[in-house]
Order: sequence, then C-alpha cells, then structure tokens
Amino acid sequence: MTNILDRLDQFFKINLQHKEENVALHDMFQEFSSLKWNKNGTLLEKPDEIPSKASRFLKIMDESESTVLKWFVVNRQVGLSDPNFQRAINQYKSRYLYVNLQTFKLDLGVVDYLQRINQNQLQLRVPHPKPIISMHTARLMRELFILKRKNATTYKLHSDTEQVQKVLKIWFEQNYTLNGEGIGYARRQLLEEANDFLVSQFGDCKLVYCHDPAWTWLMQEVIGMDDKGQKGMYLRLPIWKKGKDGKAILNKRKNIGTGGEFTLEKRQQQRLQHRKPNKREKDAARKARAKKQKLQSKAL
Repeated sequence: MTNILDRLDQFFKINLQHKEENVALHDMFQEFSSLKWNKNGTLLEKPDEIPSKASRFLKIMDESESTVLKWFVVNRQVGLSDPNFQRAINQYKSRYLYVNLQTFKLDLGVVDYLQRINQNQLQLRVPHPKPIISMHTARLMRELFILKRKNATTYKLHSDTEQVQKVLKIWFEQNYTLNGEGIGYARRQLLEEANDFLVSQFGDCKLVYCHDPAWTWLMQEVIGMDDKGQKGMYLRLPIWKKGKDGKAILNKRKNIGTGGEFTLEKRQQQRLQHRKPNKREKDAARKARAKKQKLQSKAL
C-alpha cells in the first residue's frame, strides 16, 4: 500500500504544481475552496462574483470533459492501474486530513476534483477498440461490396447472436424432437452437446453458456422453456433425440442419485459398468445388505 500511496502523491504533486499564466493549479483551487456556499451546499452564494483564479479552475474542469489536457498526468502514467488508483484514493482519504504539498496544505476536496479530471481525460485519451477481422472476412466483405455495387442488390448483415441462433435451431431440429414420452432430456447434457457441435464447426470461440442470448432464445422460442431461472423444474427438458427413422429415442436416466427407482444395486450397476468395485464400495454394499436383512428380520 505504501508503494501506491507514493505514486498517488507523485500524481498530486505533478498536477497541482502545473502553472498557467504563472498561477499554479493548487492556487486556483485554494481560491475556489474559499468561496461560500448556501446552507444545502449545492449553490454558490455569489455566483456572479467568482474571483479570477477560481474561475480559471472551473474552466479547467469544463475543458477536461471535451479537450485533452496535455499537461495533465493521468494515473496510468505514474504506474497506477485504475483499481489501484481508486484503492490509493480511499486509503489516502481515510489516513490524512489534508493534501500535503511540502510548503502548504490543501483541503481533501481537491482529491475528488482531480479524480474527476483523471476520469474525463482517460475517456478522451484511451482509443476505442477496433473490431477483430481476419483476411477471410475482409475478402468476403469485399465480394459483398462488389456484388452490391454491380447488381444493385440489397442485403442485411445479421449480428453474431442472430447467426448462432439460426445455427442452433437447425442443429436442434435435425437431431432432436419435441414429441416423445417418458422423462425429459437433461438440460446440461443438451448444453454440452450444443457446445461440442459449435466447437467442431467454428472453434472454441463459439462456446455458449446457460445465460447466453442465443441459448436463452433457443430455450424460449424453439423448446418453449424459460431457461433464465436456475430451478429444479428446468433440469430436464421436454425433448428427445431423433432416431434414424425420425422417431424419438427413449431417454435414460444417467444420474446415480438416491431418488426414484435407483436402489443401491442399480446405482452400483450404473457406476461399475467397466470396472470392479473398490474397498469402499464393497464395504458400503455389505452394510446395505446387513441393514436390509436386519429390517426384514424385524418385520417377521
């Protein structure tokens, strides 16, 4: 914490010692802070009689919103990331009563003004990110442009979400059906199979999640289920896989929980399909058999 406070102190000194027409910024703020306000602290008592230095300070605040102040040093230039900058300010306010600039002291209110200028300057200086594009996409865009100019055709570019929605709908209708009987299809299993398909076709960048707009649309518009809530009633969906004949394939319960018809024997049969039971599982089976025999003997 000492390191970030040292950097924050450097941020204060550089910016507050900036001079315009031989007047330092800290002098401008000192005159501004001496102005009197109304009882609620929302309006100046004499807004038409603002001194020159205070007026210059307010002008700098206005300019910071629309103009790059080349003299102003933002937090990133002194080695403070945005989260560390906020942490340092919070620590500074809770530790000190004023801003100390060696020969004089300033009211802590100047910290809020500097923070506002810093935020405005970051918004102006950091360039907006450019979209990522590949050479294949650039060639396709060029072909579309030539086609439109040559044949006067009209076309509409769909968003990424709209394209994934169409892909998921076609994939779902080819492999699943809403007409079936018995237990429904596990929601998480359907999501995993959808991601396997998307990754096989488009790569890892096309993974979808349970709250993805394309997945939510598939649940609501195609399957007819509201997938936004994490509730037990949505764990199984009213869908079934299609067979080669186009009819629904009966869903099998794959979980090994204690509910329903899954007794210990059936759970072990499901769990031990390709291996032998270990010592812990053998002991659990032995205890279960002993308990079952005990209950039967009591019933007799």
